[in-house]
Amino acid sequence: MPRTTFRIAPLVFALTAAVSAAHAAPPASTPAATAAIAESTNAILQGDSQRAVTALRASPAAGFVDKDAVYRACMLARHGDAPVFATDAIADGFARQVLHDYQDYWWHAMKAPQQRAQLEAKLLATLRKRIGPDANDAKDMDALEPILQGQLLAHGYRAQLGRTLPLRELMMWRKQETRPWKVELPEGPYTVKVELLDDWVSRGWTSYGRCERGSAGGWATAEALYAVVPSYTEGLDSEAFRVVFLGHETQHFADQNAFPGMASWELEYRAKLVELAQAREVSAKRLGSFITAQGDDPDSPHTYANKRVVADLTAKLGAAPDKVSIERLQQAARDQLAEDTARRKAAAPGAEAVAR
Repeated sequence: MPRTTFRIAPLVFALTAAVSAAHAAPPASTPAATAAIAESTNAILQGDSQRAVTALRASPAAGFVDKDAVYRACMLARHGDAPVFATDAIADGFARQVLHDYQDYWWHAMKAPQQRAQLEAKLLATLRKRIGPDANDAKDMDALEPILQGQLLAHGYRAQLGRTLPLRELMMWRKQETRPWKVELPEGPYTVKVELLDDWVSRGWTSYGRCERGSAGGWATAEALYAVVPSYTEGLDSEAFRVVFLGHETQHFADQNAFPGMASWELEYRAKLVELAQAREVSAKRLGSFITAQGDDPDSPHTYANKRVVADLTAKLGAAPDKVSIERLQQAARDQLAEDTARRKAAAPGAEAVAR
């Protein structure tokens, strides 16, 4: 993590005191406000904006400071009585209207989770009209998305579609660079192709739903890893990139090849263990996010995997994972991953080794 060192000459006490005051730690939000933000994040990741808003309203506004106060105000406005669209920065009319369609769908689907299927059908109908005759034969979103992807590319925008459970996804960017990367996983090295994605106009529904406070850092397919470069503000040499992206997503890549057909939450479970097995600088932050964002629905794979990871490590450690040393936590995560691998290999003889 970056560190700033202030070199202060010991001239007189008054000068020292003044400089120290100037660099005092900024005021922090109250514990109640911090907990409300964590609960709102958990709710959005499960596709439930009203639970997020309820959590933020329940904590006094005065307890939110600086960027947290901005976040609270934005969330209450964005998830209020009518959709708020964040599309003005897109000059291209077609791309702007497509993102408008998705944001309208996201807003309503998060406000009324029980209506997701109907709202997805409405999105399909809207996009068919938007695309025109090329989409006439598209019976569902899976059939329509390749057509939409091609049209967006013709307008200068690359796109990731499909589904980031529980909602349909639209991520859009303009710049892409390919690099090979050798990644050290707990169970051996793995070489992957990494696509570095930049110049973003939409980082998906988890970003829209959280007022752009966070988003997916990347994803994996059977062919490559895709990195959302702006997510890694400390650079591509940082532990956040090496562990949270490369380690996490390469484990997905390895697992998809070694154990085809794994459920989304199972992929997340194993990748989160890799993060905890390898992280030091970002360990507390990542573990904290797992602890505060837990859920019981496998269709919300991140929050469901978080709950399983926390429960399994607690049982293995005999203590809460955030109450032990990093060394103990890392070893427990490595052991848990190895045990899970052994179970999968026993259940599917002939599964590939991780090292490549």
